[in-house]
Amino acid sequence: MTINIYYDEEEIKQMVIVGELATKEEIMKFLGHIEERQERIHITFFDANMLPKKIVKKLYDFQRNHYCKIYVLKSYLYSYLYKLGICCYYIARKFIDSNKTIDGKLEEMESLVEEEVNIFLKEIHLCYGYDFTQYQIESIMRRIKICMIKENIRNFQQFKGIVLNNEDLFEELFIAFSINTTEFFRDPEVFETIRTEILPQLNELSYIKIWCAGCSTGQEPYSLAILLDELGILDKTQIYATDINPYVIEEAKNGLYPIQTLERSIENYRKTGAKKSFVTYIKRKEDYLELDERLKKSILFFQHSLVGSGILNEFQLILCRNVLIYLQNNLQKKILKVLYYSLDKEGFLILGKSEGILSNGGSDFFYSKQKNSKIFKCKEK
Repeated sequence: MTINIYYDEEEIKQMVIVGELATKEEIMKFLGHIEERQERIHITFFDANMLPKKIVKKLYDFQRNHYCKIYVLKSYLYSYLYKLGICCYYIARKFIDSNKTIDGKLEEMESLVEEEVNIFLKEIHLCYGYDFTQYQIESIMRRIKICMIKENIRNFQQFKGIVLNNEDLFEELFIAFSINTTEFFRDPEVFETIRTEILPQLNELSYIKIWCAGCSTGQEPYSLAILLDELGILDKTQIYATDINPYVIEEAKNGLYPIQTLERSIENYRKTGAKKSFVTYIKRKEDYLELDERLKKSILFFQHSLVGSGILNEFQLILCRNVLIYLQNNLQKKILKVLYYSLDKEGFLILGKSEGILSNGGSDFFYSKQKNSKIFKCKEK
């Protein structure tokens, strides 16, 4: 990471950051250049896809009291800062539009040919090492088309050629492929069952290990940590929270979320049979909320691929919700096998509302005690 500093003809301080800000030394170096007495400053992030929490909070506070313009070249960072109330400019963007307009443009685009897309996915695997060949092809094609619209490219072969020769554009496509929707206490009835039926059983153990596979931006593991804290067993629990996307992992580590999510989070938490108030676990700013640091102490966030990273240690509870739905049946079975060998023989597996074990071979490894339940137990190992 390098920081280039100069003053323009209007005596505005210009800071240009090249590379990611990751180490404590780099963070402190950056913060040292932002002085409270500084009246006017422009900051440009060339390569950063995410920023550590200390820097995000500093930018938020600094911008409210000083003339500070922020420019970014990575769309993920732009979206992240913007939703937390930090005004910034995406200087590399070719197209920004509402989802409604994107949907309209999707209808106007020519259909992609499935065979050509499958060849493209194989070439991505060879070029970048990420294997999307067994993802649901309809979802993949939709996300490719959205990425093409945002890049203002209408010809698939042209788009394909650029992706295979431009890491920045592949990065945009990778993000599009790997980000899924999440929220605090999503599907509250699931967390109510965890609270009333599963955690009381796990409380009999001296140490509890939980795995949130495909944790996205972290709301699910934090939700679990809140339930565990309620029951007084957070200190004897280790939560592993993983995702293939390294940027959502960094976002999860920060534990900062848009204030617009607060009302829904409070309501979801209440529906689980909450013993406390959700706001006791957050610090509230005007534009964002920050999770209590106590919750983070029991959560280990790291990048992990369910397809290629192998089996983790035995867990008493695994949540893998709304991941399998994006994958073809043969890949679903491979992942269920990984989860089977990662789960304690007396442990619990929880899948998403639209996921199951009947059509994908998962019944070789798991069974459900109740009809239509998404909570599964291991068959005899």
